[in-house]
Amino acid sequence: MNYYSLNKQAPKVSFKDAVIQGIAPDRGLYFPESITPLPESFFKDFANLSHQQIGFQAIRQFVSDDIPNSVLKAILEEVLDFDFPIVEIEHGVATLELFHGPTMAFKDVGARFMAQCLGYFSKDEKSEVTVLVATSGDTGGAVANGFLGVDGVKVVILYPSGKVSDIQERQLTTLGQNITALQVDGTFDDCQKMVKSAFLDDELLEEMQAMFENCSMIHKHWGENCNQKQADIAIKAGREAIAKATT
Repeated sequence: MNYYSLNKQAPKVSFKDAVIQGIAPDRGLYFPESITPLPESFFKDFANLSHQQIGFQAIRQFVSDDIPNSVLKAILEEVLDFDFPIVEIEHGVATLELFHGPTMAFKDVGARFMAQCLGYFSKDEKSEVTVLVATSGDTGGAVANGFLGVDGVKVVILYPSGKVSDIQERQLTTLGQNITALQVDGTFDDCQKMVKSAFLDDELLEEMQAMFENCSMIHKHWGENCNQKQADIAIKAGREAIAKATT
């Protein structure tokens, strides 16, 4: 599976390169060259599949051979180790609960999948990869938890002073190890501007081998695709539900 930049001014790359680069040289987001619909048999058999098996079927084509099947399955076993219950609110309306992960944020799945993929690829790199994140709360906590202890990767999180909850701040600042949280005297927009300024600094990018979580869509969103697939499968199974992600 190859990926191309949505700005269409950069060479196509593999899933591995898309993960490590985060964003294309022309500043475009990477997108898969093709998407093959899942077979109808997948939806017929879903009742006998675990979260991890569903995730594997949904993601396999996008990862291709860059991660061996056995490793991808192991990654998904670790990432999808909590439930995503579909709870009925009233007849014909249900909600897909996404707050049962370690930080109670809907981004837990995407952030953990991103961390595992980058950790797998960076183990053969000569230098550390730096993940720079601007957060208003949820993203930073999920990324910090997901990347905690991942070899070859360090995370720097910028968050606005006094504008995240006490719990969120503790999630960002108490982990240590390869996680560094920096309080910014400003707003979330100021944090984003700092990240974007760093992203436009080619010398800094080369020196730090940095990537930016806010821009690194591919691996994070394939992880979050697992959540959507849970709801999609439930609906296709004949449940009269409108799946609404709880954030």
